[in-house]
Amino acid sequence: MDEYAAGHFKTAVNIPTDELEKQIKTLSDTKPIVFVCNTGAKSGEAYYMLQDMRPDLKKVQYLDAECKYKKDGSFTITKPK
Repeated sequence: MDEYAAGHFKTAVNIPTDELEKQIKTLSDTKPIVFVCNTGAKSGEAYYMLQDMRPDLKKVQYLDAECKYKKDGSFTITKPK
């Protein structure tokens, strides 16, 4: 199942990692960017790609944790073991 369709933060914008390189020039340099995925693996990949390709973006982070979303919009974040 698609991760985004399974659940996400309300303000999230879905950019799959294989599409990020094509859209990287469109990312704002005035707003913070936080990469999130269900396990932290893809978000880390996206973060490091951005560091390489857009070092001018300084307000960038990634969530290195497991995220689970509920249908009511609530979520849990669990730090990796």
